[in-house]
Amino acid sequence: MRKHEWHRMKRKHGIAMTAVGMAAVLGLSACGSDSKDDKGDKKPVKAADSAPAKDTASGNGVEKLSGKEISDKAKTELKNAGSLRFKVSGSKNGEQMKVDLAMDKQGNCAGTIATPTSGSAEVIKLGDKVWLKADEKMWTSKANPQAAELLKGRYVSGPTSEPKLSGMTKACNLAAMQAQMGQDDSGTETITKGAVTTVDGQQAVPISAKGTTISVATTGKPYPLKIEDTKDGTVTTLTDWDKPVPAKAPPADQTIDITKLQKSGQQGL
Repeated sequence: MRKHEWHRMKRKHGIAMTAVGMAAVLGLSACGSDSKDDKGDKKPVKAADSAPAKDTASGNGVEKLSGKEISDKAKTELKNAGSLRFKVSGSKNGEQMKVDLAMDKQGNCAGTIATPTSGSAEVIKLGDKVWLKADEKMWTSKANPQAAELLKGRYVSGPTSEPKLSGMTKACNLAAMQAQMGQDDSGTETITKGAVTTVDGQQAVPISAKGTTISVATTGKPYPLKIEDTKDGTVTTLTDWDKPVPAKAPPADQTIDITKLQKSGQQGL
Protein backbone atom coordinates (compact mmCIF):
# COMPACT_ATOMS: atom_id res chain seq x y z
CA MET A 1 0.00 0.00 0.00
CA ARG A 2 1.30 3.41 -0.88
CA LYS A 3 2.46 5.30 2.20
CA HIS A 4 0.31 8.40 1.65
CA GLU A 5 -2.76 6.26 0.92
CA TRP A 6 -2.33 4.34 4.16
CA HIS A 7 -1.96 7.50 6.25
CA ARG A 8 -5.10 8.92 4.62
CA MET A 9 -6.88 5.69 5.47
CA LYS A 10 -5.76 5.94 9.10
CA ARG A 11 -7.04 9.50 9.38
CA LYS A 12 -10.46 8.47 8.10
CA HIS A 13 -10.88 5.20 9.97
CA GLY A 14 -8.77 5.63 13.10
CA ILE A 15 -8.59 8.99 14.83
CA ALA A 16 -11.71 10.17 13.02
CA MET A 17 -13.69 7.24 14.38
CA THR A 18 -12.76 8.09 17.94
CA ALA A 19 -13.80 11.68 17.42
CA VAL A 20 -17.09 10.76 15.80
CA GLY A 21 -17.97 8.27 18.49
CA MET A 22 -17.19 10.24 21.63
CA ALA A 23 -16.33 13.89 20.97
CA ALA A 24 -19.93 14.99 21.40
CA VAL A 25 -20.06 13.62 24.91
CA LEU A 26 -16.76 15.27 25.72
CA GLY A 27 -18.08 18.56 24.39
CA LEU A 28 -21.22 18.52 26.45
CA SER A 29 -19.37 17.49 29.58
CA ALA A 30 -17.43 20.73 29.32
CA CYS A 31 -20.53 22.89 29.16
CA GLY A 32 -21.75 25.26 31.81
CA SER A 33 -25.15 26.50 32.97
CA ASP A 34 -28.55 25.80 31.42
CA SER A 35 -30.44 28.18 29.17
CA LYS A 36 -33.63 29.56 30.77
CA ASP A 37 -36.51 31.66 29.53
CA ASP A 38 -38.02 34.68 31.31
CA LYS A 39 -40.05 32.46 33.66
CA GLY A 40 -36.98 30.51 34.72
CA ASP A 41 -38.00 27.29 32.95
CA LYS A 42 -35.62 25.32 30.82
CA LYS A 43 -36.00 25.91 27.10
CA PRO A 44 -37.04 22.64 25.44
CA VAL A 45 -35.15 21.22 22.53
CA LYS A 46 -36.39 18.60 20.12
CA ALA A 47 -34.54 15.34 19.80
CA ALA A 48 -34.39 14.26 16.18
CA ASP A 49 -36.13 11.04 15.17
CA SER A 50 -37.63 10.53 18.64
CA ALA A 51 -41.29 10.17 19.60
CA PRO A 52 -42.86 11.60 22.78
CA ALA A 53 -42.59 9.26 25.74
CA LYS A 54 -45.81 7.86 27.12
CA ASP A 55 -44.72 7.24 30.72
CA THR A 56 -41.93 8.56 32.92
CA ALA A 57 -43.30 7.39 36.31
CA SER A 58 -40.72 4.62 36.67
CA GLY A 59 -37.83 6.72 35.46
CA ASN A 60 -34.49 7.24 37.21
CA GLY A 61 -35.23 10.92 37.81
CA VAL A 62 -32.62 12.51 35.54
CA GLU A 63 -35.32 14.33 33.60
CA LYS A 64 -35.86 16.47 36.70
CA LEU A 65 -32.23 17.60 36.76
CA SER A 66 -30.57 20.47 34.93
CA GLY A 67 -28.89 19.90 31.58
CA LYS A 68 -25.47 20.21 33.20
CA GLU A 69 -26.35 17.65 35.85
CA ILE A 70 -27.70 15.23 33.26
CA SER A 71 -24.55 15.68 31.20
CA ASP A 72 -22.37 14.94 34.22
CA LYS A 73 -24.29 11.75 34.99
CA ALA A 74 -24.07 10.54 31.39
CA LYS A 75 -20.38 11.30 31.38
CA THR A 76 -19.88 9.31 34.60
CA GLU A 77 -21.63 6.27 33.13
CA LEU A 78 -19.53 6.49 29.99
CA LYS A 79 -16.31 6.76 31.99
CA ASN A 80 -17.25 3.81 34.20
CA ALA A 81 -18.50 1.49 31.47
CA GLY A 82 -16.70 -1.82 31.33
CA SER A 83 -17.76 -2.32 27.72
CA LEU A 84 -20.11 -0.88 25.11
CA ARG A 85 -21.00 -0.94 21.45
CA PHE A 86 -21.24 2.12 19.26
CA LYS A 87 -22.62 2.55 15.80
CA VAL A 88 -21.81 5.61 13.74
CA SER A 89 -23.48 6.71 10.53
CA GLY A 90 -22.62 9.96 8.84
CA SER A 91 -19.96 11.92 7.02
CA LYS A 92 -16.39 12.70 8.00
CA ASN A 93 -13.86 14.52 5.87
CA GLY A 94 -16.42 14.62 3.08
CA GLU A 95 -16.92 10.86 2.93
CA GLN A 96 -19.84 8.81 4.17
CA MET A 97 -18.98 6.15 6.71
CA LYS A 98 -20.55 3.45 8.83
CA VAL A 99 -18.96 2.06 11.96
CA ASP A 100 -20.13 -0.74 14.24
CA LEU A 101 -17.68 -1.56 17.05
CA ALA A 102 -18.01 -3.34 20.39
CA MET A 103 -15.16 -2.81 22.85
CA ASP A 104 -14.16 -3.21 26.48
CA LYS A 105 -11.61 -1.86 28.95
CA GLN A 106 -9.46 -4.97 28.61
CA GLY A 107 -8.53 -3.96 25.08
CA ASN A 108 -10.86 -6.32 23.24
CA CYS A 109 -12.79 -5.04 20.23
CA ALA A 110 -14.76 -6.41 17.31
CA GLY A 111 -16.72 -4.82 14.51
CA THR A 112 -16.72 -3.29 11.06
CA ILE A 113 -15.80 -0.01 9.39
CA ALA A 114 -17.05 0.87 5.91
CA THR A 115 -17.19 3.69 3.36
CA PRO A 116 -18.70 3.62 -0.14
CA THR A 117 -15.46 4.59 -1.86
CA SER A 118 -12.93 2.61 0.17
CA GLY A 119 -14.88 -0.53 0.91
CA SER A 120 -15.25 -2.24 4.27
CA ALA A 121 -13.04 -3.89 6.83
CA GLU A 122 -13.58 -6.20 9.78
CA VAL A 123 -11.51 -5.41 12.86
CA ILE A 124 -10.76 -7.81 15.71
CA LYS A 125 -8.60 -6.76 18.63
CA LEU A 126 -7.59 -8.89 21.60
CA GLY A 127 -5.41 -6.97 24.02
CA ASP A 128 -2.37 -5.79 22.09
CA LYS A 129 -2.93 -7.92 18.98
CA VAL A 130 -5.15 -6.99 16.05
CA TRP A 131 -6.57 -8.67 12.96
CA LEU A 132 -7.80 -6.72 9.95
CA LYS A 133 -9.80 -8.26 7.11
CA ALA A 134 -10.70 -5.88 4.30
CA ASP A 135 -12.98 -6.62 1.40
CA GLU A 136 -11.74 -6.85 -2.17
CA LYS A 137 -12.72 -3.26 -2.91
CA MET A 138 -10.58 -1.89 -0.10
CA TRP A 139 -7.54 -4.04 -0.83
CA THR A 140 -7.77 -3.27 -4.55
CA SER A 141 -7.84 0.46 -3.88
CA LYS A 142 -5.20 0.49 -1.15
CA ALA A 143 -2.70 -2.22 -2.04
CA ASN A 144 -0.79 -3.22 -5.15
CA PRO A 145 -2.34 -6.04 -7.23
CA GLN A 146 -0.03 -8.75 -5.86
CA ALA A 147 -0.71 -7.88 -2.24
CA ALA A 148 -4.43 -7.46 -2.89
CA GLU A 149 -4.64 -10.94 -4.41
CA LEU A 150 -2.66 -12.49 -1.55
CA LEU A 151 -4.85 -10.85 1.10
CA LYS A 152 -8.20 -11.67 -0.52
CA GLY A 153 -10.41 -13.32 2.10
CA ARG A 154 -7.68 -13.25 4.74
CA TYR A 155 -6.84 -11.33 7.87
CA VAL A 156 -3.65 -9.33 8.32
CA SER A 157 -2.48 -9.68 11.91
CA GLY A 158 0.08 -8.02 14.09
CA PRO A 159 0.65 -6.04 17.28
CA THR A 160 -1.25 -2.79 17.83
CA SER A 161 2.14 -1.06 17.89
CA GLU A 162 2.64 -1.87 14.21
CA PRO A 163 2.35 1.51 12.42
CA LYS A 164 0.35 0.07 9.52
CA LEU A 165 -2.24 -1.38 11.89
CA SER A 166 -2.29 1.10 14.77
CA GLY A 167 -4.38 3.67 12.94
CA MET A 168 -7.22 1.22 12.37
CA THR A 169 -7.26 0.22 16.04
CA LYS A 170 -7.36 3.65 17.67
CA ALA A 171 -11.15 3.52 17.53
CA CYS A 172 -11.06 0.17 19.35
CA ASN A 173 -9.57 1.52 22.57
CA LEU A 174 -12.32 2.15 25.14
CA ALA A 175 -9.90 2.86 27.99
CA ALA A 176 -8.11 5.52 25.92
CA MET A 177 -11.41 7.19 25.03
CA GLN A 178 -12.43 7.25 28.67
CA ALA A 179 -9.07 8.66 29.71
CA GLN A 180 -9.51 11.56 27.28
CA MET A 181 -12.78 12.60 28.85
CA GLY A 182 -12.69 15.69 31.01
CA GLN A 183 -9.52 17.10 29.49
CA ASP A 184 -11.43 20.12 28.11
CA ASP A 185 -13.82 20.82 31.00
CA SER A 186 -13.21 24.56 30.91
CA GLY A 187 -16.00 25.38 28.42
CA THR A 188 -18.83 27.79 29.16
CA GLU A 189 -21.40 26.73 26.56
CA THR A 190 -24.96 26.43 27.85
CA ILE A 191 -26.85 23.15 27.82
CA THR A 192 -30.56 23.10 26.96
CA LYS A 193 -32.85 20.29 28.07
CA GLY A 194 -35.81 18.97 26.15
CA ALA A 195 -38.93 17.00 27.03
CA VAL A 196 -38.63 13.25 27.66
CA THR A 197 -38.88 11.22 24.45
CA THR A 198 -38.10 7.68 23.36
CA VAL A 199 -34.99 6.40 21.61
CA ASP A 200 -35.30 2.93 20.11
CA GLY A 201 -38.13 2.18 22.52
CA GLN A 202 -36.30 3.45 25.60
CA GLN A 203 -37.23 6.64 27.45
CA ALA A 204 -34.63 9.38 27.26
CA VAL A 205 -34.19 13.09 27.83
CA PRO A 206 -32.34 15.14 25.18
CA ILE A 207 -29.73 17.71 26.16
CA SER A 208 -28.13 19.98 23.58
CA ALA A 209 -25.17 22.32 23.15
CA LYS A 210 -22.79 23.42 20.42
CA GLY A 211 -24.81 21.75 17.66
CA THR A 212 -24.88 18.38 19.40
CA THR A 213 -27.81 16.60 21.05
CA ILE A 214 -27.32 13.70 23.45
CA SER A 215 -30.28 11.56 24.51
CA VAL A 216 -29.78 10.20 28.04
CA ALA A 217 -31.74 7.23 29.41
CA THR A 218 -34.37 8.13 32.02
CA THR A 219 -34.87 4.49 33.09
CA GLY A 220 -32.17 2.29 34.56
CA LYS A 221 -28.73 3.87 34.53
CA PRO A 222 -28.50 7.29 32.82
CA TYR A 223 -26.55 6.02 29.83
CA PRO A 224 -26.07 8.26 26.80
CA LEU A 225 -28.09 6.41 24.15
CA LYS A 226 -27.75 8.59 21.06
CA ILE A 227 -25.46 11.41 19.93
CA GLU A 228 -26.63 13.58 17.03
CA ASP A 229 -24.40 16.15 15.36
CA THR A 230 -26.60 18.67 13.58
CA LYS A 231 -23.59 20.20 11.81
CA ASP A 232 -22.80 17.17 9.65
CA GLY A 233 -25.73 14.85 10.33
CA THR A 234 -23.64 12.21 12.07
CA VAL A 235 -25.60 9.92 14.38
CA THR A 236 -23.97 7.70 17.01
CA THR A 237 -25.88 5.13 19.04
CA LEU A 238 -24.47 3.51 22.19
CA THR A 239 -25.72 0.08 23.27
CA ASP A 240 -24.65 -3.23 24.88
CA TRP A 241 -23.37 -1.56 28.05
CA ASP A 242 -21.17 -3.91 30.13
CA LYS A 243 -21.88 -6.87 27.85
CA PRO A 244 -19.10 -9.26 26.72
CA VAL A 245 -17.37 -8.26 23.50
CA PRO A 246 -17.70 -10.94 20.77
CA ALA A 247 -14.02 -10.87 19.86
CA LYS A 248 -12.37 -14.16 18.91
CA ALA A 249 -9.09 -14.77 17.12
CA PRO A 250 -9.65 -15.99 13.54
CA PRO A 251 -8.34 -19.40 12.43
CA ALA A 252 -4.60 -19.46 11.79
CA ASP A 253 -5.08 -20.65 8.21
CA GLN A 254 -7.04 -17.47 7.45
CA THR A 255 -4.37 -15.15 8.84
CA ILE A 256 -1.21 -13.59 7.46
CA ASP A 257 1.27 -12.09 9.91
CA ILE A 258 2.16 -8.59 8.73
CA THR A 259 5.80 -8.95 9.82
CA LYS A 260 6.29 -12.12 7.80
CA LEU A 261 4.46 -10.51 4.89
CA GLN A 262 6.87 -7.58 4.91
CA LYS A 263 9.93 -9.80 5.23
CA SER A 264 8.80 -11.90 2.28
CA GLY A 265 9.19 -8.88 0.04
CA GLN A 266 5.52 -8.01 -0.33
CA GLN A 267 5.96 -4.27 -0.05
CA GLY A 268 2.55 -3.41 -1.44
CA LEU A 269 1.01 -3.16 2.01
